[in-house]
Amino acid sequence: MASVKMNEKKLLEKLQAQLTLKIGKKLTQQEILDKSIKFVYNRLDSFIAEELETPKLTKEIVERIKGNTISAPLAHSDKSDDELIYGL
Repeated sequence: MASVKMNEKKLLEKLQAQLTLKIGKKLTQQEILDKSIKFVYNRLDSFIAEELETPKLTKEIVERIKGNTISAPLAHSDKSDDELIYGL
């Protein structure tokens, strides 16, 4: 099992206490985290919209990306990307 550093340990403890009061059963912190991860996974689009700042794609950023591209002939035009990268 991997170890994860937590910044919100006190909030997890409060959540554990509130859940215990509301459902009448004490869940372990591991159970709460496991269920929370599944909950977020099943509602990923909502989570991203609600909790994460996504950068806006502006014309300036698009032009900067285009400016970073290069035009070069393929070294092995007969092979797919997977063949070149993974040796498949």
